[in-house]
Amino acid sequence: MLRSLINKCLAIACLSLIFILAFGASAHRQDFRVTEAFLKTDDARLSGPCPLKVAFNGYITANGPGKVKYTFTRSDGATAPIYAMEFKEAGSQAVSTDWTLGDASALPHFEGWQAIRILSPNELKSDPALFELTCLRETSPQSRRPNTVDRITSLLAPGVGPSQTTKGQFIACPVKETRTEVTTSLPQPWWNTPQIGNLERVSVQTIGGNRTLVCEYSAYGRTVSIMRRFPEGTTDCTAEDDGFMCH
Repeated sequence: MLRSLINKCLAIACLSLIFILAFGASAHRQDFRVTEAFLKTDDARLSGPCPLKVAFNGYITANGPGKVKYTFTRSDGATAPIYAMEFKEAGSQAVSTDWTLGDASALPHFEGWQAIRILSPNELKSDPALFELTCLRETSPQSRRPNTVDRITSLLAPGVGPSQTTKGQFIACPVKETRTEVTTSLPQPWWNTPQIGNLERVSVQTIGGNRTLVCEYSAYGRTVSIMRRFPEGTTDCTAEDDGFMCH
């Protein structure tokens, strides 16, 4: 009688322990979640000979260890394959993808987006990473003009060949537009959108004791300048339209 009672107690205790362990594991699995998904384009405004590749980078953040399944969705309705990502602990892991598109004749301009879609352990979607693409027709080397979208990497711009007129040498600003962006490495989730600035005005200034040709562009609500010194052999220059007349 006593042995039977002991056996029953042991059986009940074992069943209770199994139930507690199973419930605890289930609760642990239910607690694992993706808390954030973020995606951005490396360049939100692209232009050039098509097709062009749009690159996207971002990250997925989870609150603990577990497996995440995700995919990418696009503005044209296409869906990427399903990917799996294993988290050993809470934190963020990087993701990346790309999209090649554009045709100078059939699709010369396109505005679209791509986003991360979390499938499990919970459903979540990132904000769309927007981009704008413009196809430019390629020109022959003889007729190709200087690139009109340049990153400003130096305050001293390379000179362009002057054109000789009856009034003297005309020196044009090297580009009609400049692309300006923050090149300092930024921590996630911060990013910067490049600015395209038009030529605003030209002027002749004295900088460091030297007479200097200055082309001024707008960017981020400020003026960004590129400049060069007077051409060798000239003594005077005046600002005219989009360049300078030098004598």
